[in-house]
Amino acid sequence: MTEQFIQERRYLLGVSPRTIIWYQCSFKAFEGAMTGKEAVRQRIVALRQRNVSPITINSYLRCINAYFSWLHIEHGKEPLKIPKLKEEQKILSTFTEEQIQATLSFKPKGRNITRAHMVACLLLDTGLRISEALGLRKQDIDFDNLVLKVYGKGSKERLVPMSLELRKMLFRWNQKPTSDLVFATRTGTKMTVRNFQRDFKELGKRLKFTGVRMFEDIFPVAATWDHLPPGLSFHALQSIRIWRELAGAGIGLGVAGCRP
Repeated sequence: MTEQFIQERRYLLGVSPRTIIWYQCSFKAFEGAMTGKEAVRQRIVALRQRNVSPITINSYLRCINAYFSWLHIEHGKEPLKIPKLKEEQKILSTFTEEQIQATLSFKPKGRNITRAHMVACLLLDTGLRISEALGLRKQDIDFDNLVLKVYGKGSKERLVPMSLELRKMLFRWNQKPTSDLVFATRTGTKMTVRNFQRDFKELGKRLKFTGVRMFEDIFPVAATWDHLPPGLSFHALQSIRIWRELAGAGIGLGVAGCRP
């Protein structure tokens, strides 16, 4: 039944390959224990005894609960929902204003560090997910209208505005002969998140940053708006804010009407 569940999700809902892998990992972790609530609880205890974290177990349970819901709706099975475990709540350390300014003004040397710095500036300016940034293609950049076309979760396409300064940086970067990917590897393939994290950590060492983990999720949300370079007026900034809110609600707008 689990294989049928995965096949329906793949072909009827169009879930991504990464989601399929998540399903498979979750079902493997609870293999032989999805016969009822008590069996699932016993497997949770066994996983905790093996020092599997509550966060990981809760990730598995999201899949298991989706599977139980599917069994109930499609096959008339008894409805089951397994409650999540309590997770330790940690406050994520983000870049300070000084660290943001140091990142933006840094002059990188070397191909990998320059690429990591370029991706970091893109994340700061647009708030993209790292997977969206690394999958960005040259033809997805609209330099005239200051807009990026990105592909997010579920292969959903959306438009994201960028600043004048980022346009300059991307235009210079795009002059380099590589593949159609903006941040391709030396062989023209897509850069992995793990390799970006490796280069990003090295960037942090060169900037002599302390007190913050060098991962792509440490950028504060406010960075996009509080640290834009001079030349972007308040009214233009408001237009971008409104444009983003409407785009997020699925309301179409003429891009030219929202240009800074």
